[in-house]
Amino acid sequence: MDLQSFDWSLLKVFVAVAETGSINAAAQLLGHSQAKISRDIDLLERHVGQELFLRSARGMELTSAGQVVLPKARSMADAADALSTDVSELQGDATGQVVIAAYDAMATYWLAPRLSEFHQSNPGIEIMLKVVQDTPNLADGEADICLQYEPPNLRNVISRVIGHLHYLPFASQDYLEIHGRPESMYDAGKHRILMHSGYNKQMDIWPEKMRHWKAINPNVLMSNSSTVILETCAAGGGIAVMPSYMAQTDRGVLPLPFKPIASIRFWLAYTERARNLRRCQPVLQWLRDCFNSDRYPWFREIFVPPPGTISAR
Repeated sequence: MDLQSFDWSLLKVFVAVAETGSINAAAQLLGHSQAKISRDIDLLERHVGQELFLRSARGMELTSAGQVVLPKARSMADAADALSTDVSELQGDATGQVVIAAYDAMATYWLAPRLSEFHQSNPGIEIMLKVVQDTPNLADGEADICLQYEPPNLRNVISRVIGHLHYLPFASQDYLEIHGRPESMYDAGKHRILMHSGYNKQMDIWPEKMRHWKAINPNVLMSNSSTVILETCAAGGGIAVMPSYMAQTDRGVLPLPFKPIASIRFWLAYTERARNLRRCQPVLQWLRDCFNSDRYPWFREIFVPPPGTISAR
């Protein structure tokens, strides 16, 4: 295969035909004539030295050689598109999509309410706020930027500790009036405990105190959704273990006046490519501002009780 004379745009045509199964559909997708698509496929097959498609009444079906080529062609076509996008960003205003991966509570109750402020200053940037259950692989392009609870261990990923989460028991006023207020964290055994199932994945980074507390206080609700936990707590369904910043929601849940059950660090992570993209730079600065510990002291390493904490007896 002569790479010096190879036309890399042929790979995009090949991927379009493979994914649509039709020369006509690929022509409509790419805005070319059917004749050009046919010529491009013939030319690519001559370069490769193999038939990549079987032509039949049912359309274009990949041969075994075509099945080998397809994943590599997708990667190369994506890389070419990314290169074109990156170069175009050297001129003009910052525009385009930035994918931020974050766990559900942080995405829903902390970042989402602050997006309006970001877009007022950056109208050309589209945020894809991707709620995840597991930390994505930035090196594989699963996101541009990630907020994660464990230190990144991938090459070419830049990271910094951006804040600390302090987990507290929360309850609604109605719940406390009916069931009484626990005298201590360890007095919660007679209460209904609401817990996020994702915490189980983090047990290796939570202190021993959390494991002991969880062992003596059985759950009545376990969910993988922070919204479910918060809404159940707000409706008087029990005592929920949540990060201290959840006191900033308007759902009427109150943090109990105890020291944190657990405190963990979280990281801002992104690739070298994302750092250099013009559209990512204001997003990274916005995220740093979102967790500025001078403005939001509940993200400091030293625990600061959030506003609304119930007074101790």
